[in-house]
Amino acid sequence: MTNNKSHEPSHTALFLILLIGILYHTTLIKFFEVEEIQESKEMVYEAEIVNQEIVPEIEPIVFSLPEVDIEIAIETALERNKTPILKTNLWRPDYDTCVVANLANEKKFSGSNGAKQNLWRFFEKLNGLNSDSKLHVFHFGDSQIEGDRITGRIRSSWQKTWGGSGPGLIPAIQPVPALAVRQQHEGDIKRFTKFGKIDTTLEHTCYGGMATLSRIRNNGKITVNPHPMGFRKNQVWHQAEVLIGAAPLGGSLTVSGEFTDSIAIDIAPSSKGNHSSILVELAGKKEELIFSFEGHEIEITGIRLGSENGLAIHNIPMRSSSGTVFKSLNKEHFKKYLQNWDVGLVILQFGGNTVPYVNDEAAAKSYGKRFRTQLKYLKTILPESTFLVIGPSDMGITSDSTALTYPMLGAIRAEMKKVTILEEALYWDVFEAMGGAGTMAVWAKSTPKLASSDLVHFTPKGAKMIGELLDQSLRAEYRSWEQAIAGE
Repeated sequence: MTNNKSHEPSHTALFLILLIGILYHTTLIKFFEVEEIQESKEMVYEAEIVNQEIVPEIEPIVFSLPEVDIEIAIETALERNKTPILKTNLWRPDYDTCVVANLANEKKFSGSNGAKQNLWRFFEKLNGLNSDSKLHVFHFGDSQIEGDRITGRIRSSWQKTWGGSGPGLIPAIQPVPALAVRQQHEGDIKRFTKFGKIDTTLEHTCYGGMATLSRIRNNGKITVNPHPMGFRKNQVWHQAEVLIGAAPLGGSLTVSGEFTDSIAIDIAPSSKGNHSSILVELAGKKEELIFSFEGHEIEITGIRLGSENGLAIHNIPMRSSSGTVFKSLNKEHFKKYLQNWDVGLVILQFGGNTVPYVNDEAAAKSYGKRFRTQLKYLKTILPESTFLVIGPSDMGITSDSTALTYPMLGAIRAEMKKVTILEEALYWDVFEAMGGAGTMAVWAKSTPKLASSDLVHFTPKGAKMIGELLDQSLRAEYRSWEQAIAGE
């Protein structure tokens, strides 16, 4: 019988220890290699974001490599099960033709990796809309968005794709004719705003989400009609929601329509700073609606016309505003107003009213800081919302034919873009998207005219073009998100 010492227990144990050490070392190398790959991916934008989401986390180091492989495979499958189920056969406009990679650079959004992820979360909400859910989009801006021109184009397009109807929020008194609805008012009603010319006789700052309210002294009536030239989706209303602020002595509201039976509702007494709403179910047909109020100094902070589900997209123009009005509103009241709804996206389109008054780089930077403060403030109120900033469009100087545009317009755009990216919001440069310096003058001379003779504002046809350019940019991002989810 041969005495083979190589099979002694001590030698076998030593061999196993060496083998385990080799396997352990190999696992560590693979661990650090994956860590380096993950770190490099954090610096990349879109496609890599998805890769990070489906790459599994590294498991604790174990000595049985086959078991590690099995657990990784199971975890990957579980992650894939969490992937949203994409809706198919969605309506798309003719200009929805490409993903971000194929979009012209001047039409692309700028923003950090975090801002892109926020946009994708908004897309998940859009994709998940059903008969039991509702999502809100607020488009705040200066006079460039008055008349519901740019917003209306986006609303019509998105509601055709993702559902919903109606124009969303409208003020009780509409000073500028809008394509969304035709409005009239009568009785003892007075309008107050926190932008433009401010009436200092109003003793508080609880204006609500539109930064405007109307106070009814004793009685008043508001009549709204679907605009015959407006978008089809604006013309049918399933619900009316009347938003009330202070009502010191209470009062009453009667809502009646051509197809909706007259409904009388009591308005409970409430002091300043209060926010409440009265929801009325409508016939869901094209009809004239009349809102009749009785009571002493009842404050109406908005009327929402729309559907019970789908998308509600609100056009909130603030004439003469530079976008620095939000912090001057009563914070608690403003929060109550906005946080009652699931606000998926906030668009801020400002800067144009600042351009004529900025003479140097220092003034441009000062405006950028003020705008950043407002953006930061809004993000604290709506921390789950996605924010998109749209800078000023091209603006011509009519008094000097040799100047294509205002000299400090570029500096203002640069500052707005910088602070927007720092706040993890997205920036869309409408100046570049429309064609750059001198475009407004060209548009004013085109046939049909796309810009007015003041070389500042778009005509309805020009606003339609801007709305479609913005829609194209947003839909390119959505298509890229779809491809990432589908694993293409």
